[in-house]
Amino acid sequence: MKWYQERFVSHRDWILDHLELLDLSAQEAVLVLVIDFNNEKRIPVTMESLAAKTKMKKEEVDEAVSLLCARKYLEIKVSRSGVVWSLDGLFEADTAKEAGLMDASLFDAFETEFGRTLNPREMEKISEWNRTIDKRLILYALRQASAYQQLSIAYVDKILSDWQKKGMTAEKMEWELSH
Repeated sequence: MKWYQERFVSHRDWILDHLELLDLSAQEAVLVLVIDFNNEKRIPVTMESLAAKTKMKKEEVDEAVSLLCARKYLEIKVSRSGVVWSLDGLFEADTAKEAGLMDASLFDAFETEFGRTLNPREMEKISEWNRTIDKRLILYALRQASAYQQLSIAYVDKILSDWQKKGMTAEKMEWELSH
């Protein structure tokens, strides 16, 4: 199961948290949120229902849906049970990597070091660090945690917090390691 398919992952929180990076227009963002809401509540999604819910003209809905499909954020599939409006592309690593949302190599480094798959909370914490902390510093903290055989996100977080209090930067760390 992929991280975004877990029951405890809030799609709308994730979408709103990454809205500026997804590069969605206001209309596209509203449509994505309504589609996600309808999917979660198992309410059928149609062009007409989207137009009614968003107060957009059907032509505007059609254009925005076409753009979402072209970006691979939205996929409309026909199944035995009806039409499925899937937003999986919005959360997929490839799409996220292209948009600069997640650095898959950072996740890979943690998974390799931990020897297991990361859970969604760990991925979210790493994404949070990645937004505010230099990637190199995150990797140095991971290496230090590994050296002390303390392979947990909490321990890496403690290292990063301590370094931030001390004003440690990736450049300072690299200088210390080279001397």
